[in-house]
Amino acid sequence: MGGDSSGRTLRTLLEPRWLPGYRPSWIPSDALAGAIVAALMIPQALGYAAIAGVPVQVGLYAIPLALLAYAILGTAPNLVVGPASTVAVVSGSIVAGTAVAGSSEAITLTAGLAVIAGTGLVVAGALRLGWMAEFLSKPVITGFVFGLAVTIVAGEVPSLIGVKATGTAFPPKTWSTIQHIGDAKAWTAGVAVVSLTILFGGTRISRRLPWGLLLLVVAVVAQHVLDLEGHGVKLVGEVPAGLPQPTIPMIDSSDVGVALTGGTLLALVGLAEGLSAARLFGQRGGYEVDTDRELVAFGASNIAAGLAGGFAVAGSLSKTA
Repeated sequence: MGGDSSGRTLRTLLEPRWLPGYRPSWIPSDALAGAIVAALMIPQALGYAAIAGVPVQVGLYAIPLALLAYAILGTAPNLVVGPASTVAVVSGSIVAGTAVAGSSEAITLTAGLAVIAGTGLVVAGALRLGWMAEFLSKPVITGFVFGLAVTIVAGEVPSLIGVKATGTAFPPKTWSTIQHIGDAKAWTAGVAVVSLTILFGGTRISRRLPWGLLLLVVAVVAQHVLDLEGHGVKLVGEVPAGLPQPTIPMIDSSDVGVALTGGTLLALVGLAEGLSAARLFGQRGGYEVDTDRELVAFGASNIAAGLAGGFAVAGSLSKTA
């Protein structure tokens, strides 16, 4: 009977719940939504890879298998899982203390963190520990996310104005940016101002238009017409082609302690963000989110991303919206 019960529990956690009720009439709108999200997710993933301290292609590797894993196992039918700013910052800060940004060691450790975080989440879900997530303090999570947002902004301001700033923590990075403010490049800062105006101002005109996607199209056209690179605006550059080769990240024995601690932290951060997004859209869509299943789904997504050579992922509010 114990084996029977375990089998039923495993099937409950692994069987896709949305597939039996899926209607063929939804395919056209889902295809359009998927195309728009993919177009936005790709440049986001490139940027988040830079924040995580790994080559840009690593951000792309984190997308396909993670999306597929959540689509099969998740209980929020419209939640999009993928690279997120919060997990990228946490992953990057962990790796920065151990490996040189962009090095093979950094890539391996980054993928290993995703696998460890995912394994922990899957185990927690299998043990039915989802109830513990209910005790995550909203003020603490809100404060933590706000702190990460401030850190992200401080880290990206130098790129927005085209200066080089030293330091990784908020105070030294901000002070270094202020010291180099005189070196700001007018064209780079101008592109940043226009881009932010379109992103934030566009939503006041219409919330239904994909302003992020429109901005990407405008940026590509502007580069060809105005030669932005010739005016000192830095481009992402060539991204290596080809699919990732799934491998198990072999973390150096000296980094195991850091990886285990960091993976646990990533799991908590990703879980907090992912559950927040799932519950928010669950309330809007009139469906319930199974926390235990979400733990397994988020965990499987992270394991898939790590085995593909990517970094940790989470449920995304912006991409889901």
